[in-house]
Amino acid sequence: MNESVIGIDVGGTNIRVGLVENGLSLTRKETALTTEYKKPAEFFEEIFSMIKKIDPDHTAKKIGIGLPVPWPDEADQIVDATNIPWLEEVSVDTLRSYFSGYQVFIDNDVNVVALLEAHYGAAKGCRNAMYITVSTGVGSGIIIDNKILRGSHGYAGEIGSMIVSSLKKNHPSLYDGSLESLCSGLALEEESKRVYGEAATASLLFEQYQKNDKEAKKVIDLWIEHFSNAIASLMQTIDPDIFVLGGAVIHHNPWLIEKVAEGTRKKVFKNLRDKINIVINQYSSEAGVIGAGYLAIHQSEGEI
Repeated sequence: MNESVIGIDVGGTNIRVGLVENGLSLTRKETALTTEYKKPAEFFEEIFSMIKKIDPDHTAKKIGIGLPVPWPDEADQIVDATNIPWLEEVSVDTLRSYFSGYQVFIDNDVNVVALLEAHYGAAKGCRNAMYITVSTGVGSGIIIDNKILRGSHGYAGEIGSMIVSSLKKNHPSLYDGSLESLCSGLALEEESKRVYGEAATASLLFEQYQKNDKEAKKVIDLWIEHFSNAIASLMQTIDPDIFVLGGAVIHHNPWLIEKVAEGTRKKVFKNLRDKINIVINQYSSEAGVIGAGYLAIHQSEGEI
């Protein structure tokens, strides 16, 4: 794995572009806001300019891209781009055309982190694992027998659409009561604004929770209830060895993991209660970029 590749992590909020060397070492990185762009051409042209900044000598010949969309084995276009709607129906050929001179490998953004964590990170040595990210949205990558589970149409792992409550919550594309509409970073920000005013952020909500504010406690306790509903359902459906959690909400509030574990134990079969294993991801906030680099190396070698 002694080669340099480009890893690109495209999220609903941020774009992260990094030079990944020696397999798992991020040596240079550029970031930009996804919300700054509204057209595919300007978006991918900016990413290409970011690549030239971190690798001006073109030492890397391969690019891995993690996109927040479903990704079947033979994908030919981007579909269901919920958090970046202007990427909808962009073809894979068009996307690759913006990166002339590179081999380009593409996958779902959460899948690449799931593979990274399963093979080198927090889930190393576990045959069956789930990586779940809680950031702008909520998504997961599922590892079964050491391989990513894609499903028949590439939608396996889209747990943000799971119905975990009867609570109605406005979301542009998901049903009421879905995990993402209730538990994403955006959902928490909306709740913070509702309680503390339009200038409030999700961070403020957690700060108030730590100060035992009653309103913040009500919101976060409900988040724990909904999220543990999801984990309990997944435990009794997929039965993984381990759940690895990541994303900005978890990284900034790692204490949530034990709270979720406590809630989950109350909702599963008795013999599963001591088998609930939930941990934070090893690669932290850099996981998406390094995972995309991991994709470029291993998919090019036919290992994914």
